[in-house]
Amino acid sequence: MTTAALTARAEPSARLLTVLRDALLPILLLAEVIFFGVAAPDFLSAANLGNVVINSADLALLAAGMTLVVLLAGIDVSVGPMLGVVAWVGATLFVAGLPPLLVVLISVLLGGVLGAVNAGLIVGGRISPIIATLGTAAVFKTILFVLWDSTDVFTGPVIPLLGPARAGGVPLVGLVVLVMFGIFAYVLRRRVFGRRLFAIGNDAEGARLLGVPVGRTSFAAYVLVGALVGVAALIYVGRVGVVQATAGQELTLPAIAAVVVGGTSILGGEGGVLRTLGGLVFIALLQNGVVLMGVPPLWNGVLVGVAVALAVAFDVLTRRSLDKRIGAQK
Repeated sequence: MTTAALTARAEPSARLLTVLRDALLPILLLAEVIFFGVAAPDFLSAANLGNVVINSADLALLAAGMTLVVLLAGIDVSVGPMLGVVAWVGATLFVAGLPPLLVVLISVLLGGVLGAVNAGLIVGGRISPIIATLGTAAVFKTILFVLWDSTDVFTGPVIPLLGPARAGGVPLVGLVVLVMFGIFAYVLRRRVFGRRLFAIGNDAEGARLLGVPVGRTSFAAYVLVGALVGVAALIYVGRVGVVQATAGQELTLPAIAAVVVGGTSILGGEGGVLRTLGGLVFIALLQNGVVLMGVPPLWNGVLVGVAVALAVAFDVLTRRSLDKRIGAQK
């Protein structure tokens, strides 16, 4: 029996698994909203939801970038420390009096350069993404600590769009995030670059045989992650108002969580930024609801970690179940 025939016979089971996977996040989101809405009366207030948007905007851009490399079956665990380095540089330049738009440009370029360092190690050096970015994460942490030198950098928003400013009660930075997600959703689904990411994530060697420039595409994805980190760093500066030695390090796990909880497969080749946006909403509301209930912040990390573990386990089990069904019919 041909592979096509086997796949066709497995389609009912595949469709059921797909439906279950796609329905899981909306169900969890609804349960989350109901639970926190009852347990914390201020949870659903317009003011609180606006704060959630502002407080998660930098995380949103990190998660969007993370989606690109996870689609490649890669990962970047250096985004948090990378953000810290760019935030320090951006804040320092802004305090020194450089024009805001020039600070934005330099921050994006610096993020792209740091992303290119990761890309060089992964694509050029053929080092596993997790190993390469663990190494650069340690380097970025050290660089930030040296730059910081026991002196915090205090500043406000570099430009209003990247700060906590609101228009008619709507956080402006939320509009920036939605536009960015819209652009990347279009690129992933309608442009050649996006289709190449999916092809590489599904089968890198097969994509290479079909003429897909695997190395160049992968390199570009990690550089884009860095560029998004550059924008996220300025949002972080505007939100927190100060850059310290540990700036950004708390954002890496939630960024990964938003991607995998949203339904982008950690095995690569399946997902997208709109799914990540759903995962981001779940993570952001979870962190906010826990705080409103008076639970110690320490438990935020525990809950996010559990969410990541369950999402990855569900993804892997779903993939294996379908593979077994096809294999059993051979």
